[in-house]
This record gives sequence, C-alpha cells and structure tokens, in this order.
Amino acid sequence: MTSRTNAPNAPGRGLRATTTVALVALTAAVACGGGQTRLNLFSTDWTDDNGTSIDRVWQRIGSKPVPPAVDFVVGVAGRDDKMIGLDLASGSKWTFQHPLDARPVIAGSVVVASGGGEVFALEAATGKVIWRRPTGGLALLGAGDDGSVTVATFRRAGDTGSVLLAVTHDGQIVRQIETKKALGAPAVVAGMAFVPWAGQYVSVIDLDNGDETARVTLRQETSRAWTESGALWFGGIGFVRFDERIREASKGKASTVSVPPRELPGMPKLIPAGTEALPASANAEDKTREYAKPESGDAMASLADGRWYGTYFRLAMGFDAEHARLAWVHLHRANYIGGAAAAGGLVLCDDQGHVTELDAAHGATLSEANLGEPLLACVVNIDGERANGTPTDAKSLAAQLEEAVRADDPQLVIAQKLLLRELATVDDDSATKALVDAASDPRTSPDLLVDARTALANRRNGAVFMEAALARHYDFLKDVLRTPPVGPIAQALGAMKEKNAAPLLAAHLLDPADTEDDVKQAAAALAVLAGPGELPALREFFGMYRATGDDDDMASAVVSVGQAMATIASPADKSARAQVEAAATDPNTVAYARDRLGALLSAQPVAPDPAPARPKNKKK
Repeated sequence: MTSRTNAPNAPGRGLRATTTVALVALTAAVACGGGQTRLNLFSTDWTDDNGTSIDRVWQRIGSKPVPPAVDFVVGVAGRDDKMIGLDLASGSKWTFQHPLDARPVIAGSVVVASGGGEVFALEAATGKVIWRRPTGGLALLGAGDDGSVTVATFRRAGDTGSVLLAVTHDGQIVRQIETKKALGAPAVVAGMAFVPWAGQYVSVIDLDNGDETARVTLRQETSRAWTESGALWFGGIGFVRFDERIREASKGKASTVSVPPRELPGMPKLIPAGTEALPASANAEDKTREYAKPESGDAMASLADGRWYGTYFRLAMGFDAEHARLAWVHLHRANYIGGAAAAGGLVLCDDQGHVTELDAAHGATLSEANLGEPLLACVVNIDGERANGTPTDAKSLAAQLEEAVRADDPQLVIAQKLLLRELATVDDDSATKALVDAASDPRTSPDLLVDARTALANRRNGAVFMEAALARHYDFLKDVLRTPPVGPIAQALGAMKEKNAAPLLAAHLLDPADTEDDVKQAAAALAVLAGPGELPALREFFGMYRATGDDDDMASAVVSVGQAMATIASPADKSARAQVEAAATDPNTVAYARDRLGALLSAQPVAPDPAPARPKNKKK
C-alpha cells in the first residue's frame, strides 16, 4: 500500500506506522507543495500487459535525448564526514564537509548524499549546494537526475519499506511516495521516474501527476535504473536497455547484455543491489568488483571495447567479453575501492586517493590524478569520457602475470593462484621463465609454490631458462636461498628430450640441498637424457645410495640411475652394467631397488661384443 503525501498526521499501518516520526519533516514539506500520489502504486495485484504500457512510454520519450552525466569522482574521507569531488574533464576539485550515512551518488550533473538527518544535492562542477531536505535519518539508496528534477529513494536499516522523493533543482518537492515495497535505485528521464522494485519490475511514474503510467516485467534480477551512453538502463546481474525492444522484456527479448561467467576470486558483483544503502565507508565487496560499460546504438546491447573488468584488492584484470579470456592484469600500489568502465578503458580509485585510468586493450596506465588524501570510499561515474593517452607501463601478458603472481602480499594469494593457472597457459618462453622465477624465489608463498612447480613440470618450451636455473645451486654466501625447482624442470626437460641438460641434472644428483623428490625426478630424466659424459656422476650416486636409499624416492632414483648406466655402457666398457648387475643380486641393496633392477636387466639384454677386426690382406 502506498501512502498519500498530504496527510502526515493520519493514523497509518505497516511502514507508515513505524516511520511517521522519521518522515514527518519530509511529509510536511510535501503537504505544502507536493502533489498527491495514487494508492495503487507498486501493487502486485497487476496483470502483465505484454509491454503495452511501457511501449507507450517509449513512443512518448524514446526520441528525446538523454542528457549526458558528468564524468566525475567523489571520494569519502575524514570520518565519513568529508567529500572530495574531482571533475575528470577539467581536473578541478572541491571539498564539502558533511556527515554521511550512505555512499554519495553521482546522477546527471549533481551529487546526491544523505547524513546528519538530511538529504542534499550538490552541483558536481562546483560542489555548491543546490537543495537540501530533512529525512529523519533515512539512508539514501540511489538517485537519478534529468537536469531539472532529482529523484531519490530511501530506506531505514532493518525496514522492508521505502520512500521515493522527487525534488526540483530549486528545492521544491514535487512528489513523495511511501511504500511497504523494497524500492531500488531510480532514474528520471523527461519528468518520468523509472523505479525498480521487487527484483523484477520497473514502474514508470509521471512526476506531473504521480500516476504509475507503465510497468515492465524484466526476466532477470533488477534493482537499479540509470542513464549512460545516451540511453536508459536497468540492471542487477546484467544490463537491459530501454529501447524499442523493451515491450518484449516480459518475453525475455529486451536488448540485454551481461558479462560471461568465469571463476574470479571473491565472488565479485557487477551491479551492487539497489535495495540496500551502500555504507559510507568501502567494504570487501568494493575491493572485489566487476565493471563493464554497456553501449547504446541501433544494434543489440553490447559491452564497450569488447571488454569487462574485475578488481581484487590491488589487482585489476581485463577480460574478453565474448569468451571471458584474460587479456591483461595490472598490479597497483594500493587497494582499489571504486571505479567505472569507460569507452577505451577503466577508471579506478584507490584507498590512498589516487585515480588511475587504464587502457582497455592492455591494462597500461594512461593517466593518474590525486584527490590529495586517503579515502574511506570512492564513487566513479563515467558517461562520455573516453580513456586515451600514451601508456606509461605497457607490458606483455606474461610479464604482467609474473609481476602479479610474485607480488609479496598475503591478501592476494587467492587471486594469484588463479593467475598462476593463467600464466601456465601462455605459450611463450617468457612464461616459462616467469614460472621458473616464481618456483625459485624464497619469497613465493607456500600456497603458490606447489602450483608453480606443477605448472613448470608441464611446460614444453623455454628450455634455456630451465637450464639456466639448473646451473644455480643453494649457496647462502651468494644469497641463493632456495634451490632451483629441479624436479619440475627435470620432468619438463625429460619430456622435451633436451640432452643438453644432462650434465646439469647430473650435478644435482649429489647436491645435499635438493629434496629427495628433486633427486628422483632428476634421475628419471637422466634415464632418458644421460650420455657417456654423465657416467662418472651416475656411478658415484649409484655406489652411495643403492644400499642406503631406504626412502622410496631415493630408491626410485637408484633404479633410474641404474637404468641409465646399463643403457649407456658400451660394449667396450661393460663395467657400469656390471656394477648394476652386481647390485641386482647383492642382499645389501635395498629391496625396492634390487627387485626392480633385476627386472630391468632381464628386459635389457647385454649388447653383443663387437666382432673382431678382420686382418687386412697383405700386398703381394
């Protein structure tokens, strides 16, 4: 049920009964100047009209231009009592001191905020107050502005009902609606308020008479309406455009676009729920967000630049809109707490007060601005702004992934595990180097080390970087504090048949700093790669461990080394094979190795002696 606006002291029920005191200031103001609203607003006793009413609205205002909104940033600083505005076009800034109980909203050419028992609108260009009205403590949910009137929705924490307020730029209240329904964030175009509610409806209210002139049923969760790119949009989990196809919305045929599903850390949201007031200070959901810019035009809705974006604390990522493939990753110096997608890129705001513009194609930095102090929250609105400029830190995807994966920041580990998997799919030698470095660096998180070693074992390129790593051995005095990832490298080089790596692998057989698994994998690779030059190291290892290698990994290494020795032994020098044969029958040889060496020798017969040289015929 919707309350009349001209009877503030009448007895009420439901929301009216619980919020009369809080709303008395607003309601009294409406009694003096606002019009009445109809009682059937937001009623669920409604039969879908198959788009007839919403089509009439489209025919009425669809050809009217949607005024562009400002490209603007508002930071919240101090103790939730200071706003800092930044005009992205001119670079001009202003500050405004006022308590805040919810996140400010940038709508059209104004900034709307609530706190201290009132709601107020500022001129975005200057920060000057346009109008202010008491609220009785209701927090702002969302707002829209068409250049002459501001429409805002409010809700008290814990209540199920909402209040909608329409105020002209000269401060006159033209409409106030109280309802038990949970309203979302509204938009206003040509004097018509578009109000999402109940997760699936958008009601159109004619602000001249307060009538609900149309309603549309959307087939996806919807709690926000706004204007962008010259069009009106509705959204919750995606973007629905208000155009000639809106009459087909209830049939699921409206112009709709969303980001494709893919795994991202933190389960980020594309569009925050418009039915809940966003806190004045940013929270974890603001640091893990998705961003995309819907494009308007004659065709079906699409995403600008074929991109959508995600943030995770200090990381920003760009994705291909069609297949959700990672296109780039950018590691920042501070946590992102707000942003918006722009044509040509992404504009992000961090908790230190920096505003960074990133290139859509490669994630390179195009520009930076500074609000001057650390922020508690940040709101970014982009409409006509196009990201452009000369990138200052362009890097390959492999280099970006390496930088992100190797960042020493515990809060990034969940994202780093995902990015490590992405790095493993990059078919470039530089990606192999990045994996080698990550697996060799003592600063790499233990949570990432296992994944890095696994990815490295599956590489089939970049042998030169693997061999360079094998040339290093643990040496405290030379600041080599972690052994190279011998095991994974051995697996990869063995699969690639890189015989040049055999001497390097052999040198690790007797390195006490290497793990038993590393030795096992090195020995397995040498069974494939070793040549006569490695026989001395093989025989030394075999002699040391064939009777003492009780560990399964070391016993397995003994078997692999024995296989290499038996294979390499030439018919002219059978001493290496004889050493293996003796061990296969010696009771002192560890049982695991003895049994397998015997089976190995049986399957590998002795090479026949070379035929004696035939004497040459003497000349007569």
